Amino acid sequence: MSLGPFALISLFYVILGVRVIFQLVRDFRQTFDRNFTHQDRLLVDQASFFVLLPIAVALHEVGHAIAIRLYGGEVLDWGFYGFAGYVAFDPRDFTDAQQIVVAAAGTLVNLLLAAIAVALVFLRRPPFRAAVNQLLIQFTWISLLNALVVYPVLDIVSGLNGDWTQMYSFSVPTLSLAILVMHFLVLVALLWGWKNPAMRARVARLTGGSPGSGRTSARSRGFPATSQDGATPAETTLRDAASRVASGWAFPVEAAIQHGRNGSALVLSWGNGAVRRSVMAVAPETGGIEFSGALRSNDGSPEQRPLGRDPGALDADRLTMMLRLAMETVEGWTPSSDGASLIPPSHTSTPAD
Repeated sequence: MSLGPFALISLFYVILGVRVIFQLVRDFRQTFDRNFTHQDRLLVDQASFFVLLPIAVALHEVGHAIAIRLYGGEVLDWGFYGFAGYVAFDPRDFTDAQQIVVAAAGTLVNLLLAAIAVALVFLRRPPFRAAVNQLLIQFTWISLLNALVVYPVLDIVSGLNGDWTQMYSFSVPTLSLAILVMHFLVLVALLWGWKNPAMRARVARLTGGSPGSGRTSARSRGFPATSQDGATPAETTLRDAASRVASGWAFPVEAAIQHGRNGSALVLSWGNGAVRRSVMAVAPETGGIEFSGALRSNDGSPEQRPLGRDPGALDADRLTMMLRLAMETVEGWTPSSDGASLIPPSHTSTPAD
């Protein structure tokens, strides 16, 4: 069996993918670090198509082969072209229902892979870094749209007699109808996920972006949507870094910037269970930035501990990374049992004066 022009198009994509793979290997550490930049996002989005999608296509064909063998059949021929493939068998060895199941087995693999990717993004605690979540979310969208929209259209229009032509042959009406209902429900779920504001906001938090765009946003995490008119350069940098790090955090983050006589301070706070945690970054006018963390349990007073000082120039990218490290450190703290390091509640939001 030959896929004709589909094979040629797939091989062309493979050639394009070589460049993406080279760039991904070269910049892997930078791309998947805690500072998820716009350029990193572009590379990750390309990787989801040029790296993960061919893997999904290969596993799709493996699904067909497994179904054939489970029914006692034999794979007579196969082909894999990166973004397209096929598995051939003798249909005379199978009933109509078995042929439909064999045709559906590849798409079932796609649905299983998407379910695993979504579970890793939404259920893992603590969550993956924003770059990994973005990779998995983009793969889910691309894989399902390819399997449930693009391929069915090409199959029917081209007369290829592929999976979808066989699944919707209605030689076994009940089975074909059940597949059609599942097909419809999955597409509805995808549309809901794309349109639902709460889901879009949650995806934005996990991928370091804002709902409906590739830019970061702290508005979705409770950052005050105030005008930046009149803000000092330090406050603008603090606000930018807060937006980035809050968007990629697993829990809703409240952020506030305060201006004192000798500088500015950023306070990030979030709740996890019975403990309220916060990180403060103070940027004095003399330079550098000082970090401290605090936590308050329901039955105790707030505790604050220093996290160190960075003497370097205030930079949004570096500050984002350091804030993330500070928040991860505070996330691992447990309230002390002896009441040491207790401070008055107001100190958790004291400006740098």
